[in-house]
Amino acid sequence: MLNNVLESGSQVQIENMFVKYYKEWCLLSYSYLENMSEAEDMVQDVFVKVLKRKNKVEILDLKSYISVAIRNTSLKRIRGTKKTERINDYSLAALAPSHEEFLIAIENKSKIQEALEVLPEQSKKVFELCVLEGAKYQSAADALGISINTVKFHLKKAFKKLRFTLKSAYF
Repeated sequence: MLNNVLESGSQVQIENMFVKYYKEWCLLSYSYLENMSEAEDMVQDVFVKVLKRKNKVEILDLKSYISVAIRNTSLKRIRGTKKTERINDYSLAALAPSHEEFLIAIENKSKIQEALEVLPEQSKKVFELCVLEGAKYQSAADALGISINTVKFHLKKAFKKLRFTLKSAYF
């Protein structure tokens, strides 16, 4: 059974081997990946690749061949995962604000709130709808009962006033 040539007749032997050694190979992959669902996926992927092989080269010990393939595929997955983990860890560390940055953010937020209070009422409503809540111009216009061009005018006016009011603030 272990001395196989991958032909259409040996597909049944491969399927029988899959059933017989599936748990063993899952545990092998799990020993590398430390995640059983990933290990099961890995074993299934290796078997699909073995069944879809184009070249009909003789494999003397199919069980060992599949075991090595599962090990190598698991190690490749680990290498790929470590790269993304390093990037994610670095990104999270870079994004974590320091206490000083947190205080600056609170100060900037209060400056923005003060600047918003200076805006005319209609410009403030339009700014809050479009910028702070993310509404589209059309939906803001419908909500306020004004035209789209009026929404654009009030936004332009609000940004101009905010730029002038917040010119000394550092963001």
